[in-house]
Amino acid sequence: MKTRKSRLVIGSVVAAAAVAVVTLTACPFQPPTGIPTGDPPIENTSPANCLKNIERSYNNGNINLYKTCLSPNFVFYFNPNDIGENPSGNYIIPESWNYTEDWNATANMFQDAYSISLTIPTSGVGDPEPGENSFNADNISIDLIVMETAEKGFGVGGGFCNFEFEKFQNDEGEDRWRIKNWWDFTTAEG
Repeated sequence: MKTRKSRLVIGSVVAAAAVAVVTLTACPFQPPTGIPTGDPPIENTSPANCLKNIERSYNNGNINLYKTCLSPNFVFYFNPNDIGENPSGNYIIPESWNYTEDWNATANMFQDAYSISLTIPTSGVGDPEPGENSFNADNISIDLIVMETAEKGFGVGGGFCNFEFEKFQNDEGEDRWRIKNWWDFTTAEG
């Protein structure tokens, strides 16, 4: 069971991201002009590859790669245990974020974090049946460590996420996969 302290840790991170989203209204995020180093992206030809690109986007701070993994109708659902928490005193954690709210907050996290390490094991994701246009991958564990400084950070783990993927055609008419819904059931460790 998640302790109040762990809920406050993740809540404070969410609140900071939410404040960053509000800040973006006045000063839009400008993605880096250079190409991040690290693992190159792979084609989102499967839900597992899409999750690998989510992992790579976090580990390389690449918001443009992150955005290619999300449906325009994307919704991120917060852990039900965190909804309604008010960790910072000025932001209540909502039930969900839409596409724009999510990538704005993620962009700010990429920009402000000292380092980020995300691991998503994809061996249990599975493959959609031929001809399927949607696919669910449930109980996918993630390990996320976000360092604010070299000495201070937090981890998210000890839980799982559920994902709903949708198939779409890219500009070349090729089938690709992206995340439509992401349900968070992880716990924070401070």
